[in-house]
Amino acid sequence: MAQGSRDVVGYGLSRVSIFQQQETLLLDRVCQIHQAIFPVGTDILAHLFLRWNTDWGAGFFNFLAYLSILLGNYALARKYVSEKLAIAVTLAIASLPQLMFQGWIAKNNIFTASATIFCLLILDRLFTSPTSANLFLLILGLFFGVAAKTTFLAIALPLLILYGIPLIQKYGLKIWIREIRQHWRFWLAGTVPLLVMSQLWLFIHNHQAWGTWSGPRGFVDFHKNQEGLLGGLANLVRFILEFVDSTPIPPDLVDSVFKVSIFDHIEQAYYQVLKPLFGEAGLQSGETFGLVFIPHQALAGFGLLGLILILPSILISFWSPPKFSKRLAGTLLSFLLIFCLTSTWSQYKMRMLIPLFAASGACVAQCLSRITHTRNRESLFFSIITLTSILNLFYISLYDWDARILTSYNPTGWNLQASDWVRSDWGRDRLYPAENYHGDERLKILAEFFPEGSRVGFFTEGSTRLHYYFLHLPQVEFQSICMDDRSRRSFPGQTFDTLEDAMLTHSTPLDYVLCVGEQCQTPGNQLQERFYFPSEEETLFIFEVLPTSPSE
Repeated sequence: MAQGSRDVVGYGLSRVSIFQQQETLLLDRVCQIHQAIFPVGTDILAHLFLRWNTDWGAGFFNFLAYLSILLGNYALARKYVSEKLAIAVTLAIASLPQLMFQGWIAKNNIFTASATIFCLLILDRLFTSPTSANLFLLILGLFFGVAAKTTFLAIALPLLILYGIPLIQKYGLKIWIREIRQHWRFWLAGTVPLLVMSQLWLFIHNHQAWGTWSGPRGFVDFHKNQEGLLGGLANLVRFILEFVDSTPIPPDLVDSVFKVSIFDHIEQAYYQVLKPLFGEAGLQSGETFGLVFIPHQALAGFGLLGLILILPSILISFWSPPKFSKRLAGTLLSFLLIFCLTSTWSQYKMRMLIPLFAASGACVAQCLSRITHTRNRESLFFSIITLTSILNLFYISLYDWDARILTSYNPTGWNLQASDWVRSDWGRDRLYPAENYHGDERLKILAEFFPEGSRVGFFTEGSTRLHYYFLHLPQVEFQSICMDDRSRRSFPGQTFDTLEDAMLTHSTPLDYVLCVGEQCQTPGNQLQERFYFPSEEETLFIFEVLPTSPSE
């Protein structure tokens, strides 16, 4: 099915199209700051498909990352339990709602978890085989995590401390120096992929073009917890409350069984007891705390198994041997604390906590090994975990809000013909998501209107789904006319007196301008309106650039 997430079609895939058009990964002229400043290590993978002007398979690498997480957790679980229970642990992680969503949507969150699993597998090998190749793979894995998303730094730091120090204590530093000296040619050649993966070049460009290594100061402050320990504690409490998730059992069914709205009571407790203590500390601007249990990639949590199986296993592992799972538990809990301390809270940031749950296989396995001493117990736990996991897999797949295969829990209300799968001819109609979102056939009309090689400047808002225009208007040469003036750069956006002023900052002559936003209301004298597409979601103006007189 075509990608429909706002983040994906707004900047995830569209930034790759801009990379292709401008033939560079270092952007300084964008309408949405996300397109320029974020690491490109995983977003750039979509180039494999977009270069052929198709987004078929855009989530392919995310699915590969999903599979790698499952196989890695199985391998780590086998350190402590039988094949049977290792499969149960793998299914439990496979069915985590948020992980499932990130396994097909073309976003970078899942790669932080796959990088974590990769590093854990290499660290496990390093304790028994301290070779140069394994050390190189560990560094490469750490850099790949950062290249996917800078939040990986919150897990890389405790990972290096809790595993790195014991590794040095066991072998010392001389063995690593000797290994590098003996294989210096390998390391010399390896500096190229390491430098590319490190994103150091991007961070330097960000500092020069946008003010700091991670983007404009206003953008960074917007996402940064400004209240220190109080904000961090408040965020920790908010996330813990969000972990109370009954999926695959719908909240309405839980309320009917207990004759009381458990989740409403949790919210009331927060606002009556905790909010007076924390206030707005740690909250992202414009956000309000609330429990939202919707099967959607931006809002879903980690389900019942995340609550009653994974979190207790992490806590138990932290206080008990063996060393590997104890260090893993410490790493995951440290990641949670660092993230809460450094980032603001928002509902959609639950998906950034994927490593906490998706990399916990070894902790779950060692806890199960303590309570499954007999075959009967092993079979009982295997059956319970497997059954719940399968229910989760079916529930999330069928009730995903993006696919909308089923929208009612009542079988009499099921209507497969109304699902996006069927309406889009099982994904073959790639125009369907855009037309369904816009509510018109603007892309068909514009595809017939723009001549081959038309130079079109775009001036759009942050929520504009640019990918739809890039994908379905391949004959057009798009150029951004936003944020060209360094003195205007700030967050969240830029303004010009007229759209013509923005266009004139662009050195390349343009034939048309595609505009979304308030700036379209004051086009200027050189722009003549050709099309107007009103929409509740995205009102679009198309202007033709009039030729200037010789005197001008």
